[in-house]
Amino acid sequence: MDGLIKKKGVHMKIVAFKTRKPKPYNYKPLFYDKKKEEMEKRLRQYTDPAEAGSERLRMRIRDNWRVRDASNRSLSGKTFVIYILIAFALLYFIFFY
Repeated sequence: MDGLIKKKGVHMKIVAFKTRKPKPYNYKPLFYDKKKEEMEKRLRQYTDPAEAGSERLRMRIRDNWRVRDASNRSLSGKTFVIYILIAFALLYFIFFY
């Protein structure tokens, strides 16, 4: 019996490494709805009397900054297009006029 040891009628195999049981698969998918989270936060602001006025002010300022940042991004994209058009017009007048 190569590799086997007989002990009290039970055959035991000699193993160099202990094999572990596989871990159970406990995947719970998480879904994040940004609009829903923001709406719940705003609702909690106005319904919770313990909410401090400074926290409301902080949230209002943060929301205003977010809106301004989005408008500045779109404006910067427009100015980039205008600069490119001006550069092409100058190149046209310099080389082809």
